[in-house]
Amino acid sequence: MQSQSVRFNLLAFTFAIALLLILFYQSDGIEGGMDSWMHFLNSKYAFKHPELFLDQWNKPVFTLITAPICQFGIKALEIFNILCVAFAGLLISLAMRHAGFRNSWLIIPLLVFTPVCFLNTISGLTEPLAILMVALFIYLWVISKRIAAVILAGFLPFIRTEGFVIAGAIVYLIVLSKDYKLLLWLFVGSIMMNFLGFIITGHPFWIITDNPYVNHELNGSFDPGSGSLFHFFYQARSMFGLPLLVLGVSSTLLPFWLKYKKQTIPELLSFALLGFWMYFWAHALIYYFGILGSHGLNRPMALLAPFLAIMSFLIFDYLFVKSGHLFRLTAAGVLAIIVCITAYFENNFPMPYGIKSKAIPFDASQENFIKAGNWLKENNLLNRRVVHQSPFFNVHFNKDPYNMNDGYWIWSIDKNADWTKDGTIVIWDGFSAKREGGMPLDWLKQNPAYKQLHFIDGPNNIVEDPDRFDVYIFEKIPVL
Repeated sequence: MQSQSVRFNLLAFTFAIALLLILFYQSDGIEGGMDSWMHFLNSKYAFKHPELFLDQWNKPVFTLITAPICQFGIKALEIFNILCVAFAGLLISLAMRHAGFRNSWLIIPLLVFTPVCFLNTISGLTEPLAILMVALFIYLWVISKRIAAVILAGFLPFIRTEGFVIAGAIVYLIVLSKDYKLLLWLFVGSIMMNFLGFIITGHPFWIITDNPYVNHELNGSFDPGSGSLFHFFYQARSMFGLPLLVLGVSSTLLPFWLKYKKQTIPELLSFALLGFWMYFWAHALIYYFGILGSHGLNRPMALLAPFLAIMSFLIFDYLFVKSGHLFRLTAAGVLAIIVCITAYFENNFPMPYGIKSKAIPFDASQENFIKAGNWLKENNLLNRRVVHQSPFFNVHFNKDPYNMNDGYWIWSIDKNADWTKDGTIVIWDGFSAKREGGMPLDWLKQNPAYKQLHFIDGPNNIVEDPDRFDVYIFEKIPVL
């Protein structure tokens, strides 16, 4: 018979899954910007283009795991990410229960409803799978399957590059355990992946030479921008929510208090604190120096959810350890509800009872790309080669961006020696084609080789960028 503790864990898991599925139902679009759509496309078409399995932007382990899932569409990948985050919460809660903590079920809402995690679960991003891998490492470590845990952790950088940062906290955990042989197992993932990359590409240092972020830095070919060293501190409220922010700060001070009281600092607290702050400061410094494609985006901070959940749970446990069972259970329930509600408010999501409300709608650009695709379909032009700069369009209309007969990115058009074939359809939009594609609208309009077929007017509600959501459709024609 299941203990009450396990029943509460399963109940919290079911509750989290239910709310995530409602949020999924409320969302037409997804979070994560173009990256979400591109991760899906890379995984979906990896079987047709096997070189994508070694793509270090999409991450090889992520591609290997999600490629079969993506054959069923973008919604399948979203559901997979929901399961990743929910099971991550369940695994860590079971680990905490195994370690002897009461009310371990509380970990599940603390993790799932960390606002930045909750927001980016409905996505095609790599963060949810990385969160699951961190949780699985913690679970295996706590139940003393430590070789398996460390080997697994060695593959984490091939789901998220920040896995190399998290490895620092894992090394500290190994040193604490004094089982130094485990350090060797941590390199298994990198050695195996580099060997595989070498066999296929012939590059002996594949991990470094085929890393797009390293290449961009060495070539100076990409400027992601930079900002304040304290950028993420300013964003902390929206990323973590006030309840978890207070608990997280308190847990950071807890080791000093325990040391003052001459009490033992829990191993998992040390691990969580080190993992959290190493990861946080890594991103703060990367953005400050304007390197490695950071952009100052909040979404990579979703991977902090497991660490913050453990930190928050342990400070809660310390504060209520001497309380009676019923009072402690009630306090845990109240905290779970507050954290859950905070996640909805911080992300401006409709509450789950507003089932017909839209949480993540298509944006104006995506709506116009849908109109563009439908117009092409109505005019029997969608089966032509379509050139544009929107991964969303490829996902929505099943276009393979790696098949030149299906289409390619607008940045590939050579404005000095245009090799675009006659009959090609070109879609220009005021955001991605202009910003990322580097294609001026006037170049197409004034070029006699391109005939304007259709125009879709955008909302034009951005004063400084009035054509951001406009969409033009051109056809490449013979020039006499």
